[in-house]
Amino acid sequence: LNYRLDLPREAAEQTVSEMKRILSSMSSGRDEDELEALRLSLLQHDQLLTVMSDGTAFPRFSEGKLAFLPTFKFDKGTQDYDTSHKQRIPAWTDRVLFKPPGVRVLEYKSESDATHSDHRPVHATFRVNTAGRKLEKINKKRPRRHIEKD
Repeated sequence: LNYRLDLPREAAEQTVSEMKRILSSMSSGRDEDELEALRLSLLQHDQLLTVMSDGTAFPRFSEGKLAFLPTFKFDKGTQDYDTSHKQRIPAWTDRVLFKPPGVRVLEYKSESDATHSDHRPVHATFRVNTAGRKLEKINKKRPRRHIEKD
């Protein structure tokens, strides 16, 4: 997918830098709240989420929570976003979509240490009900059925 953020580069980079700062010194619930607010401020400009919500692309598909930093565009071999003359805006161009019901995202993450490309690999792990029914929560115990005897 090649969807980007509809934001000026400076605004996106400033937000990502602030997210990195918080992640590197995370200590309190307040930090988590601030990180979440920054993440949401970027996602409100995400082109893929926009076209999915208005139904113009990927109807009835869903995505796990993007709890990782943007995965594009890095200088190869570094953690630096694009310093070339093109100065591309950091974005989540690497995504995993799925079609519910009957699918639950167990893990959705990026491999930020993989610096061999200008993208960071993304992977997801799912629990899938092959019958296509809605899945119960994993940590929820199913009620036992009792048979009454006459």
